[in-house]
Amino acid sequence: MSAKKKTKVKKTKKSDHAEAFLMINQVARNARTALSRHLLDLGLYAGQDGVMLALDADDGQTPGAIAASLGVTAPTVTKTIGRLAAQGFLRREGSPDDGRMMLVFLTDAGRDQIKSIRKSQRKTEKAAFAGLKKKEVAELLALLAAVDANISASLRPAAVSAAAPNTAAEAVTPLQDDSPVGDDAATDAD
Repeated sequence: MSAKKKTKVKKTKKSDHAEAFLMINQVARNARTALSRHLLDLGLYAGQDGVMLALDADDGQTPGAIAASLGVTAPTVTKTIGRLAAQGFLRREGSPDDGRMMLVFLTDAGRDQIKSIRKSQRKTEKAAFAGLKKKEVAELLALLAAVDANISASLRPAAVSAAAPNTAAEAVTPLQDDSPVGDDAATDAD
């Protein structure tokens, strides 16, 4: 292959990766916006659903545990808990084991709201996947899982990555071509 063709192939792969990355971000933004609009109809703001769903999965958590499970800071969750408690969806209690620790619980109104949150999620999902076949959704899920694994691997501290050279990207079966993934892709991008 001539040098000119190699350069064109490289640029195409780079532009495909860039376009795919932009599309992932756009889809995530649009999905969150659509869900936020449904939640607003329920009197909830973006992020409040995550706190409530975390408590639905495991009621009686500390704000720090909720924050860790959602990947946000404790002050952000504390503010959200305050707003949800003011709306009557959550209640705060001191821990029976440690009086310094606060535990957060769903109220009955909060449990009722969980049903509405899940209905809003289903509406958003239905709109997002309209016209797609089950097989296409399964393929999309596999591709997104591979991308997420690659990103997660890149977020690990250097010491962990160096100790474990087999990244999640290597565990994923290549899709159609032999485009570099992981560290090789970073080298190609230079």
